[in-house]
Amino acid sequence: MTILLIDYILLMRVLALYHQNKRLAACLRSLFGLEAAFGLGLLIYGNIYQEIVVGELAKGATFCGSNRDPPKVWGALTWVAPMLYGIILMVLALYKAAEHWRETAGFSQFTLVKVLIQDQAIYFVMVIFCSVMQIVSDQLFIPNILLANLLSISGSPSLLCVLGSHLLVHLKEAGERGANGGTSYRMKTMSNIEFS
Repeated sequence: MTILLIDYILLMRVLALYHQNKRLAACLRSLFGLEAAFGLGLLIYGNIYQEIVVGELAKGATFCGSNRDPPKVWGALTWVAPMLYGIILMVLALYKAAEHWRETAGFSQFTLVKVLIQDQAIYFVMVIFCSVMQIVSDQLFIPNILLANLLSISGSPSLLCVLGSHLLVHLKEAGERGANGGTSYRMKTMSNIEFS
């Protein structure tokens, strides 16, 4: 769920760079819906496959358990949709950044655009890092418990949650600093950045 929320934030940022283009918005929102449906489908199927049960040890003491362990490939599958969607958003953001760079000879004048692109790149690198760490911790048997736990923790979506908060705060700070006069700036081929 955390990854979906952050992907939606990134979706809004990309759409802002493209001035709320309706076709692009419809396409990206459809892909976002597919990502969410894939994750939900995998979650439901996983719960059915594992035969999740709830039991009561004593009055007021319940526990959850499963009758079967999920196949190891499911750990990798849970990261496939966010990775693909992240790649699409990153390519779109980099394209707009390259266009902006050509037209203005760098980001020195427009720090708001720089914030959008820089945060998108940092987030994508972190998604790759978390994905790789989670896949490695799921696929390999590591006899050292400390190392196994470190790999699992470093692949946790909680890191992405912290980064998601950073995305919002960093953008808000750039807007409050009056970067580019807040969110408005003029260029030959681009109009104002519009957030929905």
